[in-house]
Amino acid sequence: MSTRIFGSGIRRREDPRLITGKAAYTDDVSLPGMLHMAVVRSPVAHARIQAVHTEEARSVEGVLGVFTGRDVDLAPIPCAWLLPDSDLKTPEHPALARDKVRYVGDGVAIVVATDRSRAQDAADLVHVEYEPLEAVVDPEKAAADGAPQLFEDVPGNLAFRWVATSGEDEVERAFRESPVIVTERIVQQRL
Repeated sequence: MSTRIFGSGIRRREDPRLITGKAAYTDDVSLPGMLHMAVVRSPVAHARIQAVHTEEARSVEGVLGVFTGRDVDLAPIPCAWLLPDSDLKTPEHPALARDKVRYVGDGVAIVVATDRSRAQDAADLVHVEYEPLEAVVDPEKAAADGAPQLFEDVPGNLAFRWVATSGEDEVERAFRESPVIVTERIVQQRL
């Protein structure tokens, strides 16, 4: 008798300690001298950053620093999956945007403070001036001619084209011999 996977619940080993309050979350960690950071994130999908005003946030008691992408030299966030034989174009993804934001939630500044509430209160005082640019949220429209360009070094917003095959004859034969062919469009979650 086989185990049924699809349509059945899968019991996860970590759930009991998580839902009963017996697990330690990152937010539960408290160390002597620990500092807290809040990230100021872009509310717009695509824009040039004209100015980031941090003076008011810097004046909040308990704030040790407010930093923008121009203030710090953080290494770019690496691409998680490098595709073999794909001519993959990997634009630099700065941890904090410097000149341009490319999605809602793109980090623009960070505030470091003695506790979480001070960090968040000060982050709320950072004022960013944006010059909105045309945005596109549909991946197929983003690859169309004339679409807004997100990265200058990735023409047409196309990072790669990857074709996976198992032999053209096998695929064609399978379609010819199949009694039923189902065509479906599946949209994956954002990653």
